[in-house]
Amino acid sequence: MSYNISIWSVNKTSFENEVFNQEKIKRQNNGIIYEDKNWQITVSGPFEVMEEDIPEEVVGQLPGIKYFTEIILEPFDAPKRALQLVKKMTKILAQSSHGVVVNEQEGTISSPSGVKRLETIPAKDADPSYLLMTWWFMNDHTFIKDGFETFLDLMESMMPEALPRRYGIYEPPQFKLADKGKEHFIQFLSENLHEGIVWYPSKPFTYINIRIPDKVGPTRQGFRSCYITIKFLEEVMKQPGWSMELKRFWLKASDQLKPFYGEMRKGQNPRNGTWWRGLPKSLGNAAMLGKPYIDLWPDFIKEAKQTEGGLFYIENIKEDYEDLHSIITEVPEDIVQPKNKKKHSRNWPFEGPFLKYK
Repeated sequence: MSYNISIWSVNKTSFENEVFNQEKIKRQNNGIIYEDKNWQITVSGPFEVMEEDIPEEVVGQLPGIKYFTEIILEPFDAPKRALQLVKKMTKILAQSSHGVVVNEQEGTISSPSGVKRLETIPAKDADPSYLLMTWWFMNDHTFIKDGFETFLDLMESMMPEALPRRYGIYEPPQFKLADKGKEHFIQFLSENLHEGIVWYPSKPFTYINIRIPDKVGPTRQGFRSCYITIKFLEEVMKQPGWSMELKRFWLKASDQLKPFYGEMRKGQNPRNGTWWRGLPKSLGNAAMLGKPYIDLWPDFIKEAKQTEGGLFYIENIKEDYEDLHSIITEVPEDIVQPKNKKKHSRNWPFEGPFLKYK
């Protein structure tokens, strides 16, 4: 029987510390072995893992977990000094890789000092930079039935900071999630989806808006779609794992929502709100196409990757990101929203855009 510890980390574990340069330590391809007279410590890794390999209890502990390292002490009843060395190695490895520690024997999950999910983001100036994550989609009945609850579950597991501290129908919002609980928020949101609500998230998120119009599709004033936008501080992209986790969330949420268009960009979105007139001419840092636009922009599809749900996306989401025009050509003119706010794209792939009088 052995004593097992796992480290799930954002970066690769490193053996540069002097603790790993002792004479009794032997290097091997996938780690090291420390051998004593009647016991040994084996450190295996780091191994790069897929998101689906991360244990459920670890998901959400740290953003952007990408590596796994295993530490095994044999036998289980090795001397006390052996266990002390294991814990010392564990602390050094977890700190150097920004990792969370799973102790299988003690049944605990912990992070060493200095490893936090989110470092404090100081208010450097009165006008900080923001990024926006946005989706436009049509399946309003599915979303009203159970889609928003599924969306909130995903948010809670991956981006709990985005859940509301306070919410209501006016400023300042009258309800606190800590007092009312998640079920009350779900019920409140379902009853006010058409009107929209005030939603105060926690840093790094600053603004969330979910709008489901009474009438989706062509209206007498133009074409309306469902709309969700999440605003967050650009500063968080510099913190360990956050750019990776935001990308993962964007992809998973997209497969849930099934948007005809989704994106992530710095600054204000040129196509803001539920009224849809065509794709934005200027792309941001990530773009997602679903039906019917998949058939209207073949050059995008050639360069894009595909999600599990069949959407196509191109992204440049990382610390030093650029807009997508360094990767993909300009949006075809016939599907771009016109400058005239009363007009729609020449190639219109939906019904309408205006509801005809009977």
